[in-house]
Formats: sequence, structure tokens, C-alpha cells
Amino acid sequence: MEHSPIKLLVGRIAIPVSFCALVAILFLPLQGLTPAGQAMLGILAMAVILWVTEAMAYPISALLIALLMTLFLGLTPNPDTGSIIGTSKAILQAMKGFSSPSIIVISGALIMAAAMQATELDRRIARAILSRVHPSPAAILAGCLLIGVVFSFLVPSPTGRTAVQIPILAGVVATLGLGEKSRFAAILVIGAAQVSTIWNVGVMTATGHNVAGLELMAEHSGYSLTWAKWLLYAGPWSALMTIVLFLILRRELRGVNFDSDTGILADSREPLNRQQMRLALFTLILITSWITEGFLHHITVPATMLIMAVCLLLPGLGVFKNWKDVEKRLPWGVIVMFGVSISLGQQLVSTGAAAWLAESCFSALDISSFSIPLLVVVMTSFSIIMHLGFASAMSVTVALLPVFLAFSSTLPPSMSENAMGLVLLQLFAVSFGMILPVNAPQNMVAYSTGSFDTKTFARIGLQLTAASLLTFALFAATWWKWTGLLV
Repeated sequence: MEHSPIKLLVGRIAIPVSFCALVAILFLPLQGLTPAGQAMLGILAMAVILWVTEAMAYPISALLIALLMTLFLGLTPNPDTGSIIGTSKAILQAMKGFSSPSIIVISGALIMAAAMQATELDRRIARAILSRVHPSPAAILAGCLLIGVVFSFLVPSPTGRTAVQIPILAGVVATLGLGEKSRFAAILVIGAAQVSTIWNVGVMTATGHNVAGLELMAEHSGYSLTWAKWLLYAGPWSALMTIVLFLILRRELRGVNFDSDTGILADSREPLNRQQMRLALFTLILITSWITEGFLHHITVPATMLIMAVCLLLPGLGVFKNWKDVEKRLPWGVIVMFGVSISLGQQLVSTGAAAWLAESCFSALDISSFSIPLLVVVMTSFSIIMHLGFASAMSVTVALLPVFLAFSSTLPPSMSENAMGLVLLQLFAVSFGMILPVNAPQNMVAYSTGSFDTKTFARIGLQLTAASLLTFALFAATWWKWTGLLV
């Protein structure tokens, strides 16, 4: 993939700047931080610069972060005893994320997404939905958004969901005799990316950073949440925002008309083949196990995802031809990035760097005078602003969630019961990369089609982000109180 000269220049500048930031923070006279915490703060600053500028590929920057954590945590002396833990113990901390249940969920999700692509079951489902849609602009738009909603339960990757929909949407546009750069094409492609983002919030397993964030919450306070509980809290919000997205996009379709008396895509009447039927059955069992966790059984999401992955891979039982068929479809760099990112978040919490950041960011606020909905709006606005500089929700999770976890420990007694609920809402808000194409991989997949410009995406994204903030305040005053997430 070619990069513009400006981007290449930024990348060359960003790498030395990031190391300068690391060194500068190491030598700053920061009060209240241990040497290890100060080192982790420097590593975080360097990582943020690399992530924002995309000066390095994410897997490469992840390995660099792991190396720096190993060296600084292992060789930084304890201020009380003067001893060091050594790199043999520090490397275990730097790689701790690879032993977390979250990495099992993420790896299983990638295998499941690969299975969908290999069997083309995802395309069959999308075509089945679109073939039953009336050929009018609003109806086709609604059908395409419905595909995104359905896929959020079946394809645990926002990038994968969007990538699957793009060629299907291109076929719809071509069938209607419209150009790939037409307004209708632009709205459909933007809708595919945005509905994928919205349902990252609604379904725990729709994206990897959800389970990674829950892992950090469990490390901090032992907080846990079932798949069904997550859906109870966040599903209604995503459903409402899908309707809002439809209304925003339908307004953008004013003046778009076409004549068609036939279905957009012919639904194949051929029966599902053996692999597709097997994958559909496995997926149904998997979702059922998620829904029933906690009252029919106590098999957690990571365990059920591991069972699913093994079943999909076993010869004779699975859906792949052989291991090479799996290997070429798995983005191994994503697993590296997630594993190290989880470790970085854990060490920000354990070294006290996150608590120091929380104190620095929120100490000026008179929290005790805030209502819960107002506090939700303030925290969510902070998350939205910070997300403008990131191209990955996982990066935002690692950078911000430890700060919110530390902040939750400083809440006044009148708000302490809401501590984990407020943090969970910010884990929801981490997905709000709706404004710029570079704010999320699924946005960039959509942008790569050339169907729309940045201005169009930003105009729709700003409306959607404003609506998301308002509905967060509304749900904080109603639904999340009724369901017990907030009190």
C-alpha cells in the first residue's frame, strides 16, 4: 500500500519525536510517581505518538512496547529497597496479555471470521436479506443496515463485517445502474462502516477491545459481566442509534431515485453446503451459550469461544480444508498488537501511572456537584475528543480505560456505587470513532472504496456523534438506572 509523501514525512519525524517524549518524561520531576510508573507513562506517550501518526505498523510498535516494558520494568530499581526485579520477571509482565482470557476471545473471533470468509456463509446471509428488500432507496438502505446488525452477532470483527459488505453493496449499486461514486453508493458504504461501529457497543463479542477492556476491569476490581448482561445494557442503545443512523442517512438520500421492478440481488435457492450448515450450527450453539451463561451454565465467553475455535479447526468436524487454509486468513499481527496492548494497560494500572494521570486530568473538576448524567456526558466527551487522535479503538482502550479505572477510585462516597458502571460506559464510548475515516479500521475499509470524501463522512459522523452523546445522557437518566447499571 502506497503512502503519500506527507504521511511518509510525518512517519519519519514521529519516530524520533516519540523517543524524545519517552526520554523527556523519564527525566521530568513528576511528583507522586514511582520510577516504574514514570517509565510506563513515558512508554505510553511514545506509543500514543506512534499510534496517532501510524509511523510504524501496529504489530511492530507493539513489539517495541513489549521490549521497552521488559527493560524499564526489569532494570528500574524499587525506590524503597533499591532492588530490581530483573528482565526475566519483567518479560512475564510485558507478555502477560498473551495469557489473558481476552486474547482467547480475540483469537477465536479471528478464526470465526476466517471461517465465515472461507465458507462464504456471510455472503449468503447478506444476499438473503437484500433479496427480500423492496427496490427503493430507503428500503435498500434499511436492508444494508440490517445486514450490519445481523453480522455484529455472527462476525466478531468490525473490519471484517465492513469488508464483507463492501462487494455486496457494490453489486447493489451496479445492478441499479449507478456509479460507484454516486451519492447512493457513498451513503450505503458509510452506513456499513457506521452501523458496524454502533454495534461494537451493543454486542460484547462484536469487537476485541470490549473483552480486553473487561479484562482490565477484572484486573482492577474483579468486575465481570456476562454476554447477556452486556446486551441488556448496551443492545437497546445500539438499536436506537441504528434508527438514528437510518434517519440521518435517509435525509442524505434526498433526490436519489431509480427505477427497478425486480429484486436487487437474486437469493440463491441452492441449499447450504455441508461446511456452511456446520458453521451455521456452530454459530447458533455459540450465541445460545453466550445468552444462557449465568443461569443455564457457567461456561464463560472465553471458554465457549475456545470450544468454537477448536471445533472449527478439527479435521472432519471443522470447516477448513487444512491448516494452511486457516493460516493465510488469520491476521497474526492483530493478535500481537492486542496481546501487548493488554499488557500495557495492565502495567499502567499496576505501576500507578494510570492513577497519576486520572488525578492530573480530573482533579480540577468538582465531581461531588455533578449529577450522574452530567458526569457521563463529561467523561464521554473526553473519550470522544481523545478518540480523534487514534486510528484504533484498542489503542484508545489501553490509553484511557486505566485512567478511568483510577478515576473511579477517587469518586466521592455518594457516587462510589456507580464506579464500575461509569467505567463500563466509557468502554462503550471507546467505540465512538465516527467522525474521521482514520478513527477506525472499518472506516478506512469504507474510505478505500473511493465512494465518498472525508468531508461527507465527517458531516455524517459529527451528527451521529452528537446523537450518541445525547442518547448516552438520556440512557444514564433512564435505562441504565432501571437495569441497575447506575443508581
